[in-house]
Amino acid sequence: MMVPRDFLDFFEVYEVKNLSNEWQLILHEKEHLIPQVLKDKEAVVLDGFCNPLQILSHCFSLKPVYLIIKRRRWKYANTNEHYSNEYKFTKNSAKLTPDMANFLKI
Repeated sequence: MMVPRDFLDFFEVYEVKNLSNEWQLILHEKEHLIPQVLKDKEAVVLDGFCNPLQILSHCFSLKPVYLIIKRRRWKYANTNEHYSNEYKFTKNSAKLTPDMANFLKI
């Protein structure tokens, strides 16, 4: 399985699932990537994950390979206001990695 190199700067492979009709690579955002607005602040805590994003990656097998991207959420302790990082994962909102979109000329 291959994960685009750019993704590995921000995410780590958490789990690989070999399902009957597809492969799923679950990627979790690295814990040290605190959003810029919260950098150098005290009482910042992790607060779970944002909704996962599923995108199609390169297929080197007979089954499609999906990257399941899970961005972390942070907040100030004892508050309900959440913060997360934003990334450009797809090209032209086509749930494909940029490399895959270029390959398909989308």
